[in-house]
Amino acid sequence: MIQNALNYRAARWLGILAAGFLAACFAILALNLYTPPRDLAQLRPTRTPTRRPPPTITPVAYPPTPALVLSDTLRAPNNFPEAHGVKLPYGYADGAYIIEPPLDPGFARALNQTFTEREYLNLSLSARAAPALASPEVEYGVLFWHGEDEQGRERFLTFTINTQSEFRLLAFEPITATDTMTNAIQITEIISSATSSAIEIDGTLNELRVDVHPRRLLAYVNDALVIDTDAKIISEWRLRRDWDGRVGLIALTMGQSGAAARFTQFDIYADIKQP
Repeated sequence: MIQNALNYRAARWLGILAAGFLAACFAILALNLYTPPRDLAQLRPTRTPTRRPPPTITPVAYPPTPALVLSDTLRAPNNFPEAHGVKLPYGYADGAYIIEPPLDPGFARALNQTFTEREYLNLSLSARAAPALASPEVEYGVLFWHGEDEQGRERFLTFTINTQSEFRLLAFEPITATDTMTNAIQITEIISSATSSAIEIDGTLNELRVDVHPRRLLAYVNDALVIDTDAKIISEWRLRRDWDGRVGLIALTMGQSGAAARFTQFDIYADIKQP
């Protein structure tokens, strides 16, 4: 009798457990049926993030600045041409060197008279300049990589800025005008005009610097790098037979007469051969 009671209790508990298990299964099934399906993206396995080392940046090694050859405050007529008895578009005035380009041909340049070395590879020019007082819009800068052929025709490069906060790199080359068969100058943009917030346009002096190497050119305005180029013309002109290596200053009109630029400092650095 006692044995039958124990068997009955065991069977009863087994029945309860089985019923509970079946109820749990039905509950889970019902939850899955009424739960909205997940997005396909959630079902995809999570990818292990790949660690990529940062790229190695190889710094460009620029040649060091050559030794200072000439420093000119442009207060006295020592190194640039001065007009005597004739009217020229440049000259010394008010403690500076003034260049007033005419509308035709639209520019005026002045070459340094004392730096005549041509046996150098690296050149750096530094100039402080601004529009002259009461000048309309004007463009101004430094001249380098100069050459002159047997007929006296010049070619040179310039780095210039203007009163609209723009800078550019120009090539001046001699051509023969087809209509008049006379010599003329063709101006080509090697680096097109671009703007820079580093350029002062309120009359404050700007410091222009150009570093020219046999295959590379860097240009700065107030210590801000604005041009870094290896244009072929830089190396090609250096090897021309008419290349003489002279340097200077330049100003260009911007469509208005009376434009003028004033220069208050001009420094030349070059690795010339020492005697």
